[in-house]
Amino acid sequence: MAASAMVFLMVFLSPGAARAEGHEDLRATLDEVRVRHDLPALWAGRFHADSRRVFAVSGVRKDGEVDPARLDDLVHIGSCTKAMTAVLIARLWTAGKLSPETTLAECFPEVRAAEGGVLATSRWGSVTIDDLLRHTSGAPANADWWALHRAHPSDPVAARRGLLEWLLSQPRPAEPGFLYSNVGYALLGHIVESIEGKPWETRMADDVFQPLGLTTASFGPLPPEGSTGAWGHVVHDGVIEPVRIDNPPPLGPAGRVHLSIEDWSRFALAFTADSREGDQPRLGVSPRDWARCLAPRDGEHYAGGWGLHERAWGGGRVLSHSGSNTTWYCVAWVAPGRDFCLLGATNSGAPAAAAACDEAVSACLDPRLLPFDDTAERR
Repeated sequence: MAASAMVFLMVFLSPGAARAEGHEDLRATLDEVRVRHDLPALWAGRFHADSRRVFAVSGVRKDGEVDPARLDDLVHIGSCTKAMTAVLIARLWTAGKLSPETTLAECFPEVRAAEGGVLATSRWGSVTIDDLLRHTSGAPANADWWALHRAHPSDPVAARRGLLEWLLSQPRPAEPGFLYSNVGYALLGHIVESIEGKPWETRMADDVFQPLGLTTASFGPLPPEGSTGAWGHVVHDGVIEPVRIDNPPPLGPAGRVHLSIEDWSRFALAFTADSREGDQPRLGVSPRDWARCLAPRDGEHYAGGWGLHERAWGGGRVLSHSGSNTTWYCVAWVAPGRDFCLLGATNSGAPAAAAACDEAVSACLDPRLLPFDDTAERR
């Protein structure tokens, strides 16, 4: 009883909790989860393709202040950017400019390393687009992103070309297995910009953000320069510290997008349209290429910027991914068979952020918050 009373007081007397927004019952759950994990703010929701939704936010934009977090605040989605980059690649498949089997050597026959090695004749030359999408190329997890940025401070395209040249100096495993690689997805972005003749950032804005109406989507740290909004946070020696930093621009295709959670849901719900769109392309991607991009291979559980899982609540196969730029953390789940997605985010890179987001999105599955549609459940 005493412990329950203490939690009650912490929840309802903490800054911003009384003014938090969204569905009242879900908000109460987010209040409890946020306080228990000592996070500044927590967003979560369930969004259906038929426009039904339940979502809420709890907490404050910036630790130590009382300005409450809003439902329309921008959240940073980190590595959940990878699914967006995969869409740009799949568009090129549909346009006949690439295939899953296209190799790095075919994309960049002229690229040389500083030491004189040629990509086309290196072990990296045989890496395919499909290998990069599935993290099975053998590419390292990360590079010295800040060094690449310092070398090309105003030109992320040149920085990503430098990344490709750097890769040639790295040994490639004789038998590559799964290795989650930000390098691989940054290279996918460079393939897009090299073929299309415009930076990855421009292609993303034109080919994903604009068609879906993602008016809040952009790149970089939060809040944007000169704007108000939610800050990211780190924890140093047990002290929560607001910070405004982000991954450096060369890493963009692997994890640099921010947007509102409602706009994020529009992107996630694009992956639920299988039975409704028929033969119509989505975001310029044919149904065949959507399926190819997300098809499991050889018992692997990653494809097209998503982890692949089986969940009864999702009607079978579901897609998931988490993301962090070290000052934010988020998680997304998409249930294509039931036409909904679950999204959660917190403005903290603390170790507890992952557990908090998992608890928050799990709470969104409660049918008492929003009943599930019978038609979707039967499908």
